[in-house]
Amino acid sequence: MIFACIAAGGTGSRMGLDIPKQFAKINLKPMIIYTIEKFLAVPEIDRIYIGCHKDWAGELQKMIEEFIPGTDRCEVIDGGKDRNETIFGCAERVISQYGTDGHIFITHDGVRPFVTPDIIRDNIITCKEHGSCGTYVAATDTIAISPDGKVVDNVPDRSTLYNAQTPQTFRLDELVSAYNSLDDNMKKSITDTCSVITLSGGSVRIVKGDYKNIKITTISDLTAAKALAYTK
Repeated sequence: MIFACIAAGGTGSRMGLDIPKQFAKINLKPMIIYTIEKFLAVPEIDRIYIGCHKDWAGELQKMIEEFIPGTDRCEVIDGGKDRNETIFGCAERVISQYGTDGHIFITHDGVRPFVTPDIIRDNIITCKEHGSCGTYVAATDTIAISPDGKVVDNVPDRSTLYNAQTPQTFRLDELVSAYNSLDDNMKKSITDTCSVITLSGGSVRIVKGDYKNIKITTISDLTAAKALAYTK
């Protein structure tokens, strides 16, 4: 079976809103609804879990019922204290309901509403053929490395650099095994789910992303998202 986990557990504190940023509206519709709809547009996905802060879970359920009435593929669950805890909370829910063997597990940021169904499908196909994969776009800016934050000591070859996006997709049993192999310090260093695989010695296949598949984390991002939604 194929499962999706959308991490939507933030509270919006960094953006300065009085609601979680994933609930902010883009042209009259909550951002998280845009995101969920993209996954519902992929019929290969059997079930979609949305990890949400427990204080907002009821509100999210109401939004789903209002904007996506009649869907039976979505389940709102309590998110964790951070993204990783939310993702693996979703994994635990899948395991408790369906076991671990043979499943594909797609992870995505709730605040990336412009992911496309084609990117999601490409993740599924790539995972079936190669195992762990993530969505990436080639870096367009020069990246400088400065260990002390004062002096640049290295500028890596930009042609080898990629910006990570989501979705990121895994064989569920392999992801859980990789995570359990990490010590506590390694788990604390995880910045995205693909890091679980690379830190445990595995490899991650690249799926071509889209520069419009932005992560909305600031007010200026939200303004750009409203303009982008009008052009789609």
